[in-house]
Amino acid sequence: MFQYTISPQAHAHLWLITLSYEHISGSLNQIKLANWVAGSYMIRDFARHIVHIEATRNGEPVHMTQVNKNTWQLPEENGVYQIHYTIYANDLSVRASLLDTQRGFIDGACLFLYQPNRCNEPCHVQFFRLPESWQVHTTLPRLSETSFQAANYAELIDHPFELGANLEVLSFNANGITHRMVLSGYYPDFDRERLITDCIKICEYELQFFPNPAPFQEYLFLLHLGDHIYGGLEHISSTALHADRHALPKKGMGDANAAYTELLGLIAHEYFHAWNVKSIKPTKFQPYDLEKEIYTEQLWAYEGITSYYDDLILVRSGVISVSNYLNLLANNITRVYRNAGRKRQTLAQSSFCAWHKYYKQDENSPNAITSYYQQGALFALCLDIIIRANSEHNLDSIMKALYQYYVNTGKGTDEGEWQKFAIEITGLNLNDFFQLGLYSTQDLPLEACLESVGVELQWLPENRSAGNGKLVTEFPEIAPQPELGCRYQQQADGAVISQVFSNGSAEFATLKPNDKVIAVDGFACTDFAAQTQTAVGDLHTLHFFRQGVLLQTDLTVQAAPANTAYLKMTDTELLKKWLFNQ
Repeated sequence: MFQYTISPQAHAHLWLITLSYEHISGSLNQIKLANWVAGSYMIRDFARHIVHIEATRNGEPVHMTQVNKNTWQLPEENGVYQIHYTIYANDLSVRASLLDTQRGFIDGACLFLYQPNRCNEPCHVQFFRLPESWQVHTTLPRLSETSFQAANYAELIDHPFELGANLEVLSFNANGITHRMVLSGYYPDFDRERLITDCIKICEYELQFFPNPAPFQEYLFLLHLGDHIYGGLEHISSTALHADRHALPKKGMGDANAAYTELLGLIAHEYFHAWNVKSIKPTKFQPYDLEKEIYTEQLWAYEGITSYYDDLILVRSGVISVSNYLNLLANNITRVYRNAGRKRQTLAQSSFCAWHKYYKQDENSPNAITSYYQQGALFALCLDIIIRANSEHNLDSIMKALYQYYVNTGKGTDEGEWQKFAIEITGLNLNDFFQLGLYSTQDLPLEACLESVGVELQWLPENRSAGNGKLVTEFPEIAPQPELGCRYQQQADGAVISQVFSNGSAEFATLKPNDKVIAVDGFACTDFAAQTQTAVGDLHTLHFFRQGVLLQTDLTVQAAPANTAYLKMTDTELLKKWLFNQ
């Protein structure tokens, strides 16, 4: 048994933790802290937040030898050992820990030391000296208001904690399973009945989508509302979510607005992960090795397919309209196709290189990488439609069969095995499509696939500031629009370049990130877009500072490429067959 006692020093953002366990000589007495958290594929070096650590044996101080950044060696004599350590917690994210006078949040991987050779032993967590009126919310089995039990280390770190005094709890039932949503942060009044009703629709759809049994007996949404925040991290019976405080549904709201739709999509996405990645998962994640990177080409199947279903579930469950869904689809297509990186990195490479590319993006990332979330969703869309057109099956068939296989065997998918499952289940030879979509940088057959389900796709030459594509009743005539090929921040005394896109006006003008444009055609740069984004072919003289040196260049305004997706419904019956399996 490993026993953790946790006390907060909220004013200093510190967790004071004691780990107690009995050691028997003859075995390795070594403790570690995880380097990353499952579901977020980047080495995060959580041990850097340990500000103090010491140990005792039977109440007497013992020496600890630090072996590496996250590992400590202790004596191997028999006895009861206590590791006293302090962790700084000021990470406002879903994947670490935060503590202040308003709330506390814990993702266990960043907080709980463990012994690598004893991960299967039970763990007990006890909170002490919590501020008055603070509650503790988690799905970890509860022994008391502040005491919890886990069967092993993996279970311990797969159940995040939300703590605080001003927590609002919304409860609902979906398919006989109790669900709770705990809201933290500061937010305006909202339509609670609308949120609960929509969550029930989403949860019941997903529970009915997959075969029984569900992978959980209760479910908890930990939703923190703040200022311009967004994100989520999945767990087996809960999820940690961040959303903007204005994303909650306003009273009297009709169709879901963009912010609320985004929140519903996040809820649907992380909930779907309880089946797809927390249950069905790559074999390499069985178990997760949180010491080092685990490389897999399969993230397109677990994140990309989930990203396909999250918006699809919203329309299938009735929480958004078909028109709203097609607008979301047009936006996603546009985001993917505006990035030159899709021509330089395959979907399989995007998955494999998540550790050092997707999760460590810089100003050149749009030119160098693609997203296994967004492009993975488009790949899943095409795969679904191709299967539907050539068999009695669809992508749903594969997902249900994969989950049933997991329930029956507990096994994950080896590299390349997901594709073999799809071929076996559908009876189709999908090898050429997998080669094209996963291992090449060729464009997906989006136009043909969408046409077969009653949707026409046209590419229009809009600049990035004009929009991200949309659903229309008739395709507009758009004259060539000027495009600068960069992102920037306008300041009072100039415009600071933040990103430069491949083969655009800014790149050919030799601009690069952090250049500060101070003058355009001899006039102070007070509105970079208005002064430079003029007619296609215009030539502008720019003066800019680069590392304190004044330089000059000429910028020729180019036409925006035709990479903005416009969609039009052409056959509503075909569309319904795809969207609603009719």
